[in-house]
Amino acid sequence: MTTIIGIISKKLKDRGLIPLEINRLIKDVANVMSNGKYCTPVCVKQNLQRLGWEGYVLDNNILELISLFLSDQKIYRKKL
Repeated sequence: MTTIIGIISKKLKDRGLIPLEINRLIKDVANVMSNGKYCTPVCVKQNLQRLGWEGYVLDNNILELISLFLSDQKIYRKKL
């Protein structure tokens, strides 16, 4: 069975990222999205570029997968 994080990792590895960078990207996306304001995909990408990420790293598909992964993580943590 393929997991969401597995799909994210494969897609980002195909773009040349190493596991450490993948973890950092996910954390940066989480930080950008958790600022309390509604953030469009364009807004998220712009904020990531300000943090030093190249524009090619994240597309809408990967961003949606990361968002889903983060949502699942939040729900899981609330149950604990």
